Amino acid sequence: MRILTQFKHALLLAFASVLWAANVTAQGTGTKDDPYIMEDGGKYAFNVYKDFYGQFIVPEDVTTDGVVLELVADNWTDIYADKELTQHVSVTTGNFAPYTSTVEIAKGTAKGTIYYVYSDFPMNSGFVKVSYGGGSALELTRVTPAEGSELSAGESYVGLEFSKPIRFNRCTLYAGNVTKEIVANQVDRFISIEPKSELMDCYNSGSLKQGDEILFVLSDVTSYDGKSNIGDVVVRYKAAPKPIMLLSSVNTPESGMPKIKSWMPTTSEEGLVQLTFNGKLNKESNITASLSFGNSETEDPGEYYTETITPTFTNDYTIALDLRGKLRIPSEMVTSGKNYESMLLTVRGIEDEHGYKSYVEGSGSSGAYFIDYGYELINYSIMTEFMPASGQSIDNYNEITIWMQELGGNLTYTGAVFEYTHNGKQGQVEVALQDIKKEVDEEDNTAHYLTIPVPDFSRDANTQVTFRLKDVLFPDGMSHAGYTTAKYTTAGHESLTGINTVQLSTTKRVYTIDGKLVKSSAKPNGVYIVNGKKTVIK
Repeated sequence: MRILTQFKHALLLAFASVLWAANVTAQGTGTKDDPYIMEDGGKYAFNVYKDFYGQFIVPEDVTTDGVVLELVADNWTDIYADKELTQHVSVTTGNFAPYTSTVEIAKGTAKGTIYYVYSDFPMNSGFVKVSYGGGSALELTRVTPAEGSELSAGESYVGLEFSKPIRFNRCTLYAGNVTKEIVANQVDRFISIEPKSELMDCYNSGSLKQGDEILFVLSDVTSYDGKSNIGDVVVRYKAAPKPIMLLSSVNTPESGMPKIKSWMPTTSEEGLVQLTFNGKLNKESNITASLSFGNSETEDPGEYYTETITPTFTNDYTIALDLRGKLRIPSEMVTSGKNYESMLLTVRGIEDEHGYKSYVEGSGSSGAYFIDYGYELINYSIMTEFMPASGQSIDNYNEITIWMQELGGNLTYTGAVFEYTHNGKQGQVEVALQDIKKEVDEEDNTAHYLTIPVPDFSRDANTQVTFRLKDVLFPDGMSHAGYTTAKYTTAGHESLTGINTVQLSTTKRVYTIDGKLVKSSAKPNGVYIVNGKKTVIK
């Protein structure tokens, strides 16, 4: 307990010392009635959602040119020459915090001259740092990734952050034995360099290999106002191994599948996307994939559909993304039911077996692939007519004929099924696919006839026989089972298929189907009960 108390005491002292250091020269509270009295080197806290007020008093008569009052602040901050805040005198640079506001103090400005500092309703916490005199020196404050680390063409983004907005002449890449001027994009004090294609060219030409030094040089770097010059800025890295690349694909727009259909059955050759790379993949990496549809910029979350797809590895070099077996129609994906006519398949996190991101052409997207598909809503319709018609008796029919008209595709099936009741129990008998005859309707090229033989099966009188095509899959993924099903009546039937056939002389006790004993002198011919089994007697 004592140790914990001592630790808490030390922590409180440390926290208090930080606060004291942050406002060591602070006078005032930063309000309109009690503004901060700001001094060179001071650091003054913002009160979030409360206007910030401060005053800087010139400490000595200004006798030279080049004297600057500079504020570096986490919120946009202005400097005025009057208490009423009508004479704005500062220049503020930066599109992102921290912002730098400066005002040149003219030669001849008297000691005691007051400059008024104001920030209107700051939205962020943080501080205002004050520098008076020559202004703060320009510095390189951060480099991403860290200098000296490995840099790969698969993941080659380099970011530099300076203490204030800068100017520079050019950016030069030194990779292996290659020297090349490249583009460095600038936003205020931030510089971004992405030499993906340049590094890949070096790998491919053999001029760059793993372990070689890579340098980036920003030439003649100065602050935007020209008052601070730090010369050339050099950032050094080591080359990572040459990254793997996408070698080939299956069922992408470039390889035969330009559109994702609203329904692709699991048996379809379409819908199984495969990406094959020219090197072994890291099967332990966090590869993610998603399919999206709709308007990603809308404020209505119901108008943008995202679906997670689980990647699988087919071998060391190929991942597969199975888009089959799921119905995707606009009315179920987005609130409006609008057909946006495109879908995006996104795959992220592709790495080689050593954990380096794969190379992807274009800006950003290291190890990530964005595959743009069209979208096709399958419009399917079906009409059928049964002979005999549904509701009629199936007795005395040896076959059923179905006239079928389909628009927008063709259904598939694996056979046919008759469901019946016999001896009060449910049963069914199947017809194999090869036993179903299909003929084109010569008068209508959108239609055809199916002829299905009716098997010989027993059924109870005054029951119902249901016919249906087996394992039907419709092109649109919807259920239209009513068009491939019929219900028939029956007066009853006893099947002759599969029962014993014996000569009467080999039996002793013969019964009719209704259980009456047949005299031994009789000469029965037909179906009887012999030794407890249905038997045909000839």
